[in-house]
Amino acid sequence: MIIDAHCHIWDQSWQPQKFWDLLIHMMGKIYAREGRDISEDQLQKKFVRHYFDPDGDKLIKALDEAGINKAVVLVLDFGLVLGEAQLSIEQQNRDYARITARHPGRLIPFAGVDPRRPGATNLLEQAVKEWGLQGLKLHPTAGFAPNESVTYKLLEKAHQLDIPVLFHTGPVPPPLRTKYAHPLHLTDVAVDFPGLKVIAAHLSFCWWAELATFCSHEPNLYCDISGWQPFAKRNYAGFCQILRSTLDTAGPEKVLFGTDGPFLRPFISDGEYLRLIRELPEKAPAPFKFTQQEVDAILGGNAQRLIGVSQ
Repeated sequence: MIIDAHCHIWDQSWQPQKFWDLLIHMMGKIYAREGRDISEDQLQKKFVRHYFDPDGDKLIKALDEAGINKAVVLVLDFGLVLGEAQLSIEQQNRDYARITARHPGRLIPFAGVDPRRPGATNLLEQAVKEWGLQGLKLHPTAGFAPNESVTYKLLEKAHQLDIPVLFHTGPVPPPLRTKYAHPLHLTDVAVDFPGLKVIAAHLSFCWWAELATFCSHEPNLYCDISGWQPFAKRNYAGFCQILRSTLDTAGPEKVLFGTDGPFLRPFISDGEYLRLIRELPEKAPAPFKFTQQEVDAILGGNAQRLIGVSQ
């Protein structure tokens, strides 16, 4: 079973305009890195409206085209830092439940709520117990530390509900705050909540080596490789070196496949990124070697065990 352990469903009213502006800014940087000149106005017209997917149909089409069986979909709450969206965070969580029901057996929804919101713990409990969401996504760059008291109140609820928690890690552009996204904060979380399954998103990008070491020491700390596909496409050997080192340090049971879709699909399809991982045993350049067992674990086995995914 192939599982995308990190993606999103977006619609225009679910995020404030500043979110879409940040998205365009990050896309422009990726294009510039590839030596392609394109204005932010062109990016806005060319791509952003294609991200809107209020019923999840575009996501399911992308999964089918890629050959991905299931996807973890993550609600994002940036309201307190970027401004409130037209649609409340409560309704966004309800919509993820609605979309999951629309596509039975394909989606694994994670709730999203800023722990500083009044009633955050009640919303999480309702999302899990009443609407059937199966995990929690937190984006500390909105302005809170993973290991501060207000976050711990929400994590205590997640622990009680026996759901995994996925944290964004890695640098971000302003006005989001990178300092809260260092994986070192998650070592406190892992120690203070030993029964909580903690996932660090994006392999922490520039902090990948630190995260791999932290994962090797914390039994309940895991990571995903979402967001790495532009680098993997541009520098396959470099990507193989980082992934091999991560597996050797953290352990192959700690790494999950993810795409961060739909953000990066204009640069590389989900299917192409999946193929790059799937073909590692045959096509990884020397001296890097990967076994089929490792690839199977990354592409679905680890997520299936960690999140409790049934066939």
